Amino acid sequence: MGLMDDSYVWITTDGIASKPESIAYQNSSYPTFYTGLLGTQPQYGQGSKQYNDLVDSYIIGGGSSADIRVNSVKVAMGLSVVHVSLKELDEEKWIDEPLVSCESNAHWREGRRLYEKINENLRMNKGKYNLLGVSNPSYDVMNFKVSNFEKVGSWDEIMGLTDPNNKTVHWTERSDVVFLGGGKSSPTGMGNSLTGYHLRIGIVPEPPIAFMKESCKGGDTSSPKCWYGWNPDIINQLQTDLNFTYEYVMPADNKYGGFDNTTRTWNGMIRDILDRKTDLTTVLSINSERSRYIGYTASIFEDQASLILYTTSPKSSTNLFFFLEPFEISVWLSIIGLIMVIAFLTTFFSKFSPFGSYGRKIHAMQVCTCSGCVLRRKIKVERGCRFVETRTHPCLVEEAEEDDDMNELSYFNSTWLIGTGFVLQGTDTLPTAPSGRFLLFVWWLFVMILTAMYTANLTAHLTLDRSTTAIRDLGDLLSQKTYKWGLIQDRNLQIMMSNHEDKKFNRIAEKAVKLKNLDQGIEEVKKGDFVFIDDNSVLTYNFKGDCKTALIKTGKFHNQWAFGTQVNSPYTPIINRMFLQYREKGWFTAKFDEWYTNEDEHISCKTTVGSDKKFGLPVLVGLFLILGVGISLSFMIVVLELFYVAHQDSRQRGESYWRCLRDRIKFKYREVTEEWFAGTANGEKRVLDTKDVRVKTENGHSEGAKSKC
Repeated sequence: MGLMDDSYVWITTDGIASKPESIAYQNSSYPTFYTGLLGTQPQYGQGSKQYNDLVDSYIIGGGSSADIRVNSVKVAMGLSVVHVSLKELDEEKWIDEPLVSCESNAHWREGRRLYEKINENLRMNKGKYNLLGVSNPSYDVMNFKVSNFEKVGSWDEIMGLTDPNNKTVHWTERSDVVFLGGGKSSPTGMGNSLTGYHLRIGIVPEPPIAFMKESCKGGDTSSPKCWYGWNPDIINQLQTDLNFTYEYVMPADNKYGGFDNTTRTWNGMIRDILDRKTDLTTVLSINSERSRYIGYTASIFEDQASLILYTTSPKSSTNLFFFLEPFEISVWLSIIGLIMVIAFLTTFFSKFSPFGSYGRKIHAMQVCTCSGCVLRRKIKVERGCRFVETRTHPCLVEEAEEDDDMNELSYFNSTWLIGTGFVLQGTDTLPTAPSGRFLLFVWWLFVMILTAMYTANLTAHLTLDRSTTAIRDLGDLLSQKTYKWGLIQDRNLQIMMSNHEDKKFNRIAEKAVKLKNLDQGIEEVKKGDFVFIDDNSVLTYNFKGDCKTALIKTGKFHNQWAFGTQVNSPYTPIINRMFLQYREKGWFTAKFDEWYTNEDEHISCKTTVGSDKKFGLPVLVGLFLILGVGISLSFMIVVLELFYVAHQDSRQRGESYWRCLRDRIKFKYREVTEEWFAGTANGEKRVLDTKDVRVKTENGHSEGAKSKC
């Protein structure tokens, strides 16, 4: 029948514990399944005068002290106590003789004296009589190991269970006690099923955790047929697997359970558990305060706190500069600064690169041997000006009509080129140097991503309801005056927030409207200007399909859900084994989704508060990093250009590579010092000098001035 396996404990009385050979085989061996039996032996008489006298007299009569058992001592002590008591009373003379007739209803008046004398004599042997018999009994706890019972502790009404050293212990702390099957841990006594057990299960109606049928409202709600929902489905599955019967018990106040600091008492389903009115509850949130009074099964779900509120009709923005809303002011200032920096770098690469339009022509002017370039170099030296200022024209009209492309990527033009990228436009002038082109490519990539972020956030800013974005977290409740907020009284969230170390959450719980139940919370939200704080799954279910609400997950107050039990409940281990199987099979998740996200129910919309929060610099760090890497690579490219063009010069001139590189660096240094930072000649003098050149040209003295490089 399996009654001797490790799921059970067998306790024998002193009849077997004092004489284990009575359960041995004929060959004095013992069945192996006896190992782990527990037994008791009364302590009366052990070490007393009567006990020692009995042992001595028995040995004198030819017996062995090993034959003396507790039963023998108990009988001998009883006879001795009665004998001594009667003898003492006989010496004091009886007032009247006892009636020996069984038919008489009269009491023996001396019986009280005999009782008191027996009690007086018994008090010497660790016990005493009262009207019900022996009071304050004490026992030795025996444990059968291999072939004999060994003492593993003692028990009495005052000390409870103690070890052989008279120290109070719990069975879970004992390693020297052997149970059936040779196990060292205390069995549950439940086996692998709950056959024959009837459980009383606490329940509170709250969709979709538990629904009560309309036909049962106002009547008897104990029948399992009155309930359906997520938790009743779990109970039904447990009943199928463990084969028990059950009934539901609703708490009088219809609450899960909270602690009243004034009365110092619990209410709700927890009160019923403590009063032994129920053996189990439907899901409760686990917290330390409850855990001091009740037990829990293994966790079956995890949730977090959320806020829900009714939104109002969208309002048009009254900000004249609404188009600046997507970015913080620091971002706009950074963009302006970047335009100036990238424009400067574009001009720099155009001038510094030997492949840039400016750099290529300036280098040619420095080395070209034609008469025109020689004349311009002479004019440059005489005037102390730059090459761009040595150009001569026969007339002012020709000067105005001629397009000087040396400065087509000046800082002014580069600023225009870089800035127009934000409006998806460009100019006819583009960099010709590889370093400049790569920089422009990285800039356009930067602009494309930044523009996409701007467009998305501007769309969110113009379409989201402005009235709902003021509250994004629990902390926002304290800094606004538009909304009231509420918590269901004696619910886990209220307990957690009231006991939190952060005083902010204490104030939120203190100022919250104390709601009686879930229905009141839903009603208050629908009235408007009210924020309901509760578990996310509960709010999601009860407001799904309601397009007027906004659900905000706080990401705080995560809590585990489990069934509540009595402390050290024998049902907990076997229920936990089943819950573990359900979790491994994914049954809990499937059942949760079945009730909380029912696909058969049409949900017209899902409304949550989106985010149109301005983008700040921390959000754009990665984007700025990409731009910085692109700038660094552009500098590396321009250096490589210098090495490459020196290689070309070496092949064309037939000179060594290092000589050509040295010449390039020398001319570049001269260009930077004389062309980039040289002062511009006075405009009036420049006009006069130009006239002189034109006059000389007309006289034929400087025909070479007409030549152009």
